[in-house]
Parts: sequence; structure tokens; C-alpha cells
Amino acid sequence: MAEGLISQQQIDRVKEIAKEKGVDVEHLAPSEQFEKDNIEQFNRALRIKKGRKYFSMSVWPGNIPLKFEFSKWKPDLQPNVEKAKQLGNQAYKAAKSIANQPNNYVLAGIRGTGKTSLALAIMYQAKQEGLGVMFVSTDELSSLIGKQYDLTDVKNRLSDIERAMKETDVLILDDFGTEGGMKGAIKPVRTDMQEFMYRVANARVDFENNKVKRSTIITTNNSRQQLESMYNEKLISRLMTSNPERQLAFDLKDVRGI
Repeated sequence: MAEGLISQQQIDRVKEIAKEKGVDVEHLAPSEQFEKDNIEQFNRALRIKKGRKYFSMSVWPGNIPLKFEFSKWKPDLQPNVEKAKQLGNQAYKAAKSIANQPNNYVLAGIRGTGKTSLALAIMYQAKQEGLGVMFVSTDELSSLIGKQYDLTDVKNRLSDIERAMKETDVLILDDFGTEGGMKGAIKPVRTDMQEFMYRVANARVDFENNKVKRSTIITTNNSRQQLESMYNEKLISRLMTSNPERQLAFDLKDVRGI
């Protein structure tokens, strides 16, 4: 067999794996022509298949999918137009950055300043770049975790959600900290939620090389100190970046409803 070509046995094995994953490879070229471009085609199709699965496991607030694009960001709604423009630019750069290298980002500030909107814009931009993405409302997730003991279907769904949260290239954790109570009534998050999030956080870090394995983007109304009073500090350190260049401070006015 010529160097660089793949045997028929290898092709059959690839087709077998593809069939298990639901990917159609019946029209791929014969062994003599099944070279690098066809392998890349198969891998691309497999990534798309997985990406769709991750996105379908998103946990939306009120079970209503959300969408936002950078073109819809309107800095002129804010008194501080320049700050709003800066945040839009930072978010766009973040989206481009994670397409090349996994990194964590934090979007923090008061309600109604556009944190979720720009997080969604980052997510959908990453999706266009071919990355697997997933959106999770942590308040909604906490509610599901509470229901799993009475509803078997919820327990099974949570198992799928956890796996997707561990594996997806880009994970949005929206309103992180809401599940620990509002300001003035902050309390530790329930143990089962803590354990769930800890498993997810660990899976998204490359401990051997001390770096992020997959990107996590957090939106929150809380300070890091407040979040550490809700969750184990190790969990927060795995999810939240301490790099100021990847922290977007939404020092803006609440314009929700405008």
C-alpha cells in the first residue's frame, strides 16, 4: 500500500464509527483517493454533529432559547456610549480569541446592562467558527437539580446536560450566582448543585499543563468574593479567570425594557 493511503479495513472502521455517531460517510471516495481531505471532511461532520448535540442540551431561562448578535449591540442606549462601545469591542475580540485558543471570560455588572446579550453574541460567533457551544442559566439548572429526586426524566436529562457541559468547546454560565440568593441574602449553594458544578469545572481544566481546556464564559451580578461565599473557592478558581484582560466590567446603566 502506498505511503499516506489508508487501507480498506481502516475505512470500514471509520465508517462503522461514523454510523454509530449518526454521520453519513457512504459517499466517501474509495481507498486509493481517501486521503487527508476526506479524513478532515469526516472529522468536520463529526464536530458539527457533536456541536448540535451540545447546543440542544442548553438550559434556557424559562425554557425559551435566546439569540443575540454583535450587529444588534446599541452603545447609544447608554449615557456612556464610549464605555458601551469598548465592551462590545472587548466581547468581539473574546469571540475571535476563543476560536483559536480556549480561555475563560467574566462579564460582571448590575442587571440590565447587556451582559447576557454580549455573552450570547460571543457564543453565536463561536458557533459560526465551528465550535461546539452551550448556554446554561445556572438558576434554571439549580431548579432542575432540585427536581431530579422526584422526576426520573429530569434525572436522565441532567446526566446528559452534565456531559455536554463538560465537553462543549464554549460554555456560557448565565446569571451565575443567582442560585445563591440575591444581594443581602447570599447563602451557600445547595450541596448537590455544588458537586455538579465542581465536576463540570474540573473537566474543563487541563491540570497537567495548568491551563484552560475549554472556554467558559460567566455572566454575573456578583463579586468574586460573593461567589466564593456561595461556592467552594476551588470551584470558583477553575471557572473564573483572574486575568483582568479577560474581565469585562459592565459599569453601565440598567436599560432593560428600553
